[in-house]
Amino acid sequence: MSEIKTEPKISDGPSTSGTQQQQVSATVSEKQPANAAGRMRRLLPQPNPKENTEPPLDVEHATPEDVPLHMRQLLAQCESEDRKITPAELLLLLIYLVAMECGFVEVETYSQKRHKLQPVPAFSSFHAGNVRLLSLEPPHYSVGFNDTVFSFKLRTLQDKHTTEEAALVVAMESRLRAVHLGDELMVSLSPPVSSKLPGYSITISIARYVLNIQAKGKPIFNRFRKLDNLSYQLRQNLFHPMRTQQLGQINQQLQPSLTGLPEELYQQIFRYLNRSQLKTVGKVNSLLSYHSKRTLKRR
Repeated sequence: MSEIKTEPKISDGPSTSGTQQQQVSATVSEKQPANAAGRMRRLLPQPNPKENTEPPLDVEHATPEDVPLHMRQLLAQCESEDRKITPAELLLLLIYLVAMECGFVEVETYSQKRHKLQPVPAFSSFHAGNVRLLSLEPPHYSVGFNDTVFSFKLRTLQDKHTTEEAALVVAMESRLRAVHLGDELMVSLSPPVSSKLPGYSITISIARYVLNIQAKGKPIFNRFRKLDNLSYQLRQNLFHPMRTQQLGQINQQLQPSLTGLPEELYQQIFRYLNRSQLKTVGKVNSLLSYHSKRTLKRR
């Protein structure tokens, strides 16, 4: 009995301590490279998610740091000029960019590039290829009254199946005017006098969207602010209503998208949506987000 009791003590004592020491040393040796690798992983630079992202598609989604390609192309031509561009003219160029996104083009540029332009159906207005091609051409506009009045002669793009009769060509033309008054720009879009159709106008604060001072070493588009709001105001109050009545005049079948509806209709449509549905619709773009939040506040 005594031998059976003592043998395990003699045999278990040194063997157990030896294995414990080996396990401890092995654990320490295993933890060291793991901790070192962990420290190295923390020190490695993390990839910037903005490096692989595509530039925004239109003016609405532009930021002071990242703008669409057609904005870069148009502003690059203006920056190469020797004269200094005023904030009013910069805002005018932004308005022209939104006009191109809405299916409008300057008449002289259209005559030069019409063979390269793709048709734009009635239910759509934005064609990225057309806009990028047209932005490579310098904007043609007249300046008068001591550089306070700017004027564009525009043409609305349409489907290729529409005939190019003289009367229809005149019906698709319009005049974009901007008058600089103090810190505001009064912008109007008028059809030809012979059409007897109404025109549209809007007053825009220059300082709200274009800064007076450009930071040293920064690109020119770093001066722009709140471009989503500017794009929304121009589309809803000028370009979408004008294009709708022009296409209706030549009997084209209009099938507007949800973002091309009049502002009053959003209130009628969104009142049938519950809170969860409104949040889902608001994630589509800034326009629908604005109206969905507006509906939620009213409730």
